[in-house]
Amino acid sequence: NLDFEGIPVCIEASSQEDLAILRKLAEQVSREVQMINSDQRRTLHLAAVFANNFSNHLFAKAYQILEKEGLPFSLLQPLIAETVAKLDDMNPVDAQTGPAKRNDQKTIEKHLDLLSDPMDSALYETLTHSIFLTSHGGKKL
Repeated sequence: NLDFEGIPVCIEASSQEDLAILRKLAEQVSREVQMINSDQRRTLHLAAVFANNFSNHLFAKAYQILEKEGLPFSLLQPLIAETVAKLDDMNPVDAQTGPAKRNDQKTIEKHLDLLSDPMDSALYETLTHSIFLTSHGGKKL
């Protein structure tokens, strides 16, 4: 069940009077009401696509990788839950782990060898490169 009180509500209005009405209404639904402008709303939506849609797509990729080997996705669910729980106390850059952050080229190559789909390999390489750059302040792999 969704806890609507815990879901942020973002409001925008062209007048202070409308803003006051919207704020009052939003505060009846949520504990977190934030005024944002149209540019911020577009940025928030972009960030939501990265955080939700893209991460879910990666979960689907992980599901397919496991399914191909007859392994249940439930093996990953505690790891996923722990990763998300860390974000209550840490920013995502500091919470990052894995071979890309460690620059573990041996493991990265082994992973790439396991991927038979060129699109999956390209996705792995792109994300690995992005994680490395983010974790190491823009230094090259």
